[in-house]
Formats: sequence, structure tokens, C-alpha cells
Amino acid sequence: MIERIGNLEADKIATLKNLQSNIDFVSNRIRLGTNGANKLSVYSFSKWKTWDRATRNSFKECFNQDDIDKALIGWFLHLPANTGFLDEQNAWVDAPVAGTVIAYSLSDSNNIWVAGNEARISTGEGIKFSLKNLHEIKTSTTDKNWACLMLLQ
Repeated sequence: MIERIGNLEADKIATLKNLQSNIDFVSNRIRLGTNGANKLSVYSFSKWKTWDRATRNSFKECFNQDDIDKALIGWFLHLPANTGFLDEQNAWVDAPVAGTVIAYSLSDSNNIWVAGNEARISTGEGIKFSLKNLHEIKTSTTDKNWACLMLLQ
């Protein structure tokens, strides 16, 4: 369910971290999970559609060109220490077509659960999974950061 896709080079990790520290994040459009309004996820994000061209191009240069060519959107995801989490997401589970997420960890020991299986991801390591699978990120004692793409595959 989770495919490990290798690691980013150190210069690309540094570029993504620098970009992330210089853009604005929002938390006003939280996607509901399986628990609905009873367990609202806590995170912030920034999508490339709100960035200037130079920032967007720098972000894209950190990913495989084949993935960028298929990407619908790219974004950063931030989950704050002790409070941040993504409730189990089920919106695409029965959909005939769903996106595929490519996500690179920008912090150490990021955990994600996809279809009930936990994956611990180190800084710079990438994963790939279909949104047809239930997925969630649980609360952690440290900030968690991701750089992501959504592809149609």
C-alpha cells in the first residue's frame, strides 16, 4: 500500500526546507476525515497555486521530472508538535479514480498510516500511495513537515 521511492539529495532537502520557511501557510480549509466534525484534523498547508513563479519552479526542481509532469498540485504540509494530526481520510476510498500522493519527509521520524500499516519515514525519504487507501497521521511530540505532490495515475 505504501511504496518507498527513495531519498532526495541533501541540496534538494535544503531547498525545500528553505522554501517552506519563506512561504505563508493556512489552516482554514481542513479536510474532514472519518470522524467528521467530532475530530477535526490540526495542520497547516501551502499549495503551489498561491506561490510566485520562482518559488513554484524551485519546488518543482526538487522532484522527479516525470512526477512533476503528472502532478495536479504540489504543497507543503505542517503538523505542529503535540497537537497536529490528520484524521483518517476516507473521501476517495470507493472512488473509481483517485489521486496518488508522493510525499517527502522534511523532518525526522515522520509516521503515516496507510491502509492500517505504519511507515516511519526519515528526513528526505519519499513514499507513494493511492488516495483510495485510508490514511492518517497521528499526533507526535515534534513538528512534522512534508513536501507533497498529487498525481493522477
